[in-house]
Amino acid sequence: MARCLRICIILFCCLFLGACSIFQTTAVQPAKLEVQSGNTSQANHSCAYFHFLWGTHQEFDEQYPQALEAYEKALACDPEADYVKEKIPVLLLKMGEFKAATDWLAKAIADHPDNNTYRLLLANLYIQQEEVEKAVPLYNEILLREPDNEGVHLQLALLYSHLGENDTAEAIFVKLLQNDVDSYFIHLSYARLLKQMERYPAAAEEYEKTLALNWSKDLAYEIGYFYVGQEMFDDALRIYTTITEEDPFDERAALSRTQALLDLDRNDEALAELDKIRRYSKDQANIDLIISKVLLRKNKVTEAKAILTRLVGETDSSEARYLLALLAYQEENYAVSLDLLAGIDADSDQLEDAVFLQTRIYQKLDNIEAAIELLKKHTSAETGRSPLFYSLLSSLYQATDQDDAALSTLQSAVTIYPENTQLLFEYGLLLDKNSRHEQAILMMEKVLELEPDHAEALNYIGYTWADRNMHLDKALEYILRAVALKPDNGFILDSLGWVYYRLGDLQQAVQQLERSVELTRNDPHIYDHLGDVYRSLHRFSEAIKVYKKAYALFKDEKDKVASKLKIDALENR
Repeated sequence: MARCLRICIILFCCLFLGACSIFQTTAVQPAKLEVQSGNTSQANHSCAYFHFLWGTHQEFDEQYPQALEAYEKALACDPEADYVKEKIPVLLLKMGEFKAATDWLAKAIADHPDNNTYRLLLANLYIQQEEVEKAVPLYNEILLREPDNEGVHLQLALLYSHLGENDTAEAIFVKLLQNDVDSYFIHLSYARLLKQMERYPAAAEEYEKTLALNWSKDLAYEIGYFYVGQEMFDDALRIYTTITEEDPFDERAALSRTQALLDLDRNDEALAELDKIRRYSKDQANIDLIISKVLLRKNKVTEAKAILTRLVGETDSSEARYLLALLAYQEENYAVSLDLLAGIDADSDQLEDAVFLQTRIYQKLDNIEAAIELLKKHTSAETGRSPLFYSLLSSLYQATDQDDAALSTLQSAVTIYPENTQLLFEYGLLLDKNSRHEQAILMMEKVLELEPDHAEALNYIGYTWADRNMHLDKALEYILRAVALKPDNGFILDSLGWVYYRLGDLQQAVQQLERSVELTRNDPHIYDHLGDVYRSLHRFSEAIKVYKKAYALFKDEKDKVASKLKIDALENR
């Protein structure tokens, strides 16, 4: 059969080739052209269409260079064949020739300025290449020629939304809805824009209109997730219920509905729902695990333990093991807890929590060496290794005055996880603690390269500069950025007060430091800074009072001596 089909195709091609040959022969005879001009046009069209068909066949077989050659031959037969022209840039895209496609379309637009199809193709090409800003003027040019093209207006609104020009996008959506109040896609796109603009009540209203126009399961899920994100759990429950009413065996919807019931503290109803799901679920063990968590939430520990113990026996569930271990830890049954935790596999999702809990237990038992050995084992194994393990190990080394080991641990960690800002920050603090201040600054700058809004790194660099009385303008800039990110952080406000003190702005300094003391009452350094500012303002009695507070809180003997000297100097002035 395949052989017969191939023969038919070859014969069909031969007939067309013969036709093209005949027409090309007659085309060079001027007399015949005058008499049979219509036939000449037909001959050109036939020739073009033959090569076009051959090109589409080659394109379907992914023989793109051959397809391109066929399309070019088709245009040689009929240079005005738009259906062929529109194929070429698409084919160039399939070949990965993006620049060639762009150049081809740009030339086509220049040659045919009234042909909006080429503009649409070029705009779509720019969007595919994530050069959205280049697509916008093309759509606007199309609208100059086709002002009522709703599809282009809608696409333009979506592009403005993507570019963050929300007001412009909204104006287009509002105008479109005035002309087509029942457009499902416009309402949906507008709802998503309003969500992006954090205008949640208006977004909810548009979502509901969209759902009323055309209910679908995917849309219902989107709206349900939206309501959960806004903690509108009653509305989420209503939406998920519409899905379960449509399909009573949709487990995803039933579980989402259960979660909404739990969020509303309707625990008994959630348990009843889970019992229904369990009857048809293909993963009963997972449903049992959820049931156990709800029972724990209701403080029905014995019932939950029974389910979890069965799951460990039947499926060796790591999560069930961890939950049982956590319950044993809370009951101070540390041996049972450690035994359960030891059975959790290295590739389990619960490994990180399990190792953290084991570390806490060893600390409770004053067995720091066992905790260290545990963490060393997990940091040396590539499977299941976690940044948290390095952080915990370093903190244990520091707690046992093994600073070199702590530094070595974090140095290894940042080598393995060079983009983990938490590890980089902790390493920077440890370098500072060990008087390696320049290296600490470099580490904090790496943090800011990866996360420019890392408030603590901004604060560290700004405070360090202020404390050294250098780069004060830059220090103020960094600390103000940190304050904007965390306006109620007493330590950052202390840094702000200190940099104002260094800059000589004592009124701002005292204002920020007094606020810092209110927020953070047990840090001696803040009291010491406030004392320095009071002293500079000649508010000596207040300075003595806060210096004494600092003296009482300081642990380091050098700090206590420095505070005592300041107190004595003021009292004996």
